[in-house]
Amino acid sequence: MLFIIIVVIVVIALFLLFIYQKGVLKNIQKIDHQRDTLSKAPIGDVIDTTSKINLNGDSFDQFNEYKEKFNNLTKDELPEIKISLANAHNAAKKFSLLKAKALLNDSKLKLKNINNSMDEINNGLKKLQDLSDQHSRSVDDLDNEIKNINKELLSKNYSYGPSSDKLEDVLNSIKEEYKKFIKSVDDGDQYVAEDILTDLNKNIEWLKSVMDEIPQIYSSLSKEFPKQLDEVERGHNTMLQTEYNFIDDNIPSIIEQLTSMIEDGLKMLSELKVDESKQNNYKIEKSIDSMYSMMEQEIVAKRKVKKNMHLVYDYIYHAHRQNHILISELNKLSKNYTLDHDEIKNAKLFAEKIYKIEDIYNNDYQLIIDNKAVYSNIQAHQQDAKKQLSAIEKEQKDINDSVADLNKEEDEARAKIEKFDLQLLNIRRQIDNLNLPGLTDEYMEKYKYSYNEVSKLGSTINQVKISMDDINKKLSNMEKAMEELISDTDNIIKNAVLAERLMQYANRYRNSNEEVDDACIQSKKYFDNFSYEESLKTISKAIDNVDSGAFNRMEKEYYQQHEKENKKD
Repeated sequence: MLFIIIVVIVVIALFLLFIYQKGVLKNIQKIDHQRDTLSKAPIGDVIDTTSKINLNGDSFDQFNEYKEKFNNLTKDELPEIKISLANAHNAAKKFSLLKAKALLNDSKLKLKNINNSMDEINNGLKKLQDLSDQHSRSVDDLDNEIKNINKELLSKNYSYGPSSDKLEDVLNSIKEEYKKFIKSVDDGDQYVAEDILTDLNKNIEWLKSVMDEIPQIYSSLSKEFPKQLDEVERGHNTMLQTEYNFIDDNIPSIIEQLTSMIEDGLKMLSELKVDESKQNNYKIEKSIDSMYSMMEQEIVAKRKVKKNMHLVYDYIYHAHRQNHILISELNKLSKNYTLDHDEIKNAKLFAEKIYKIEDIYNNDYQLIIDNKAVYSNIQAHQQDAKKQLSAIEKEQKDINDSVADLNKEEDEARAKIEKFDLQLLNIRRQIDNLNLPGLTDEYMEKYKYSYNEVSKLGSTINQVKISMDDINKKLSNMEKAMEELISDTDNIIKNAVLAERLMQYANRYRNSNEEVDDACIQSKKYFDNFSYEESLKTISKAIDNVDSGAFNRMEKEYYQQHEKENKKD
């Protein structure tokens, strides 16, 4: 049995070894096919084609390096791989599989490196061909480009102004570089030609760019700005001769400064400092716009000032009149009323403000007559005057409204005091009519306080000069005190009346019910000690125990009777 197992294991091992051998041989065949494909690569044809190109210098050296490297790959390295693969094949056939695998892996790596080198050589040769083709085309393209630039410089020389000479110099420099480019191409030095071509294209693009920008810059410096400055100068002089003035009039010095800046800009153009000249033009343009705005501001301001002079005068006159009326009215009211909110003081402050506004107006008016007016200043004064006068008018109206109702407030206050007098009298009458044994000290203090305060208010309001603020404040406090006193009085009357009625009603039960008898005695004690609420609670509880609902009936009858009496009053 053991022998059979060993035999089976050996057979399996041999089978696996055979399978592995077959795989190695298959991979050897695959790599050898790749080697054969590389050995037949058409790079040799590319080398032949490239050799026909005119090459020199670094580009020629680079071509020879590619050619030598290709020959080394095809004549040395690829044959070595073929030998190595053959040895791997023999080793695999003899079941030296580890040796075969090692030779196979080594061949794979070398073949991969060769493939990368082939790609590098092919790409490098293609680049040399492309450079040659590109440079050949660029010779004609650049020639046309340079001719076009030269033609434009000649035909539009006038539009470049002081830049013309420098532009010619740049173009001549480009022409010299172009000659070097042609020589490099003719000599076959493609790498040097490529460097020259890069610089040529950059310089041509720059030259075309500045040639596009310079005419507009030069036109502004030579035509537009001088024309505008002349217009500003003439306009400024005309305005000075026709009643216009300016704050810190520096227009002549600005014109002089801008004239100098124009000269600087032209000099910048002569040196082809295009960006600096553009910035210079921007500053000149802004300054000219500023002068135009300054003059336009005065022209517009004059028109508005002339239109508003009478309007502002009328506004000031109206404010003076209203202020005079207000102060006169306040003085009258102050004889009878204390003005608690500085009304007179504020009205006088308004008068001072109006006089200041009037002083400014008169000064501006005189400046106009003397032809010394800066109309933008006067316009600002007018706007400020209208704003201030409008605010003053509103505040004067607020003061007038606040004091206009003082007489009405006094009449209303007198009516309230009279009402309080009647309420106190009615309270006294109601209490007296009940013939109560007495009232609590707390209630009497409230009554006396209300009585004394109402009396004081009556005396205060009858003085020659009164403060309605003070009176209204005291009336407000008095209203709360009276409401509380009336409420307390109503409770006393209700409790006392109902307690007496219930004690009378209880007489029918006293002989037959001890609880009612005791409640009557206790209720009477409370009543005699002015505790009318406790008296009512005590007797009502006892009555409800013997006659449920009796208290509610009596209470309802009380309110109905009370309502009828109020209607009569």
